[in-house]
Amino acid sequence: MDRENKKTLLQIAYYGTSILTIALSIVFMIAMGMHEVAVYQKIVYYIWSIILILTIILDIVASIKHDFKFLTGLVIAALAFLCLVMGIIVYASFSVEWMVPFFAMGRFFTLVGFSTVLTILGIVVFCTGEKLINHNENK
Repeated sequence: MDRENKKTLLQIAYYGTSILTIALSIVFMIAMGMHEVAVYQKIVYYIWSIILILTIILDIVASIKHDFKFLTGLVIAALAFLCLVMGIIVYASFSVEWMVPFFAMGRFFTLVGFSTVLTILGIVVFCTGEKLINHNENK
């Protein structure tokens, strides 16, 4: 495959994944409002989602300017750590004798599932942007 075609496919993957991450973050915030979730969980996950959206936007700018990728990487790592900690807290708050009851599964998977998928997408966006920068610098 031609080098220019690889760059085009990489750009499509990068911007497509970025848009998907932002769209799913907005859907996550709407889904939390539809489920009855504890107030502290809503506050933490709303702030988490807003920071993720801003980080993805900053990552796009950083990829275009070839600068500040280290900062976005640190923020994504912090968001991944917060996702892990909040997942444990949500599990502990929903579990009864270390099992999540059937009636709480929808709320549990809304919080933990969405945040995990969004964390993975954030990491993929960061890595794809880094590959795009390396592809442009190797030219």
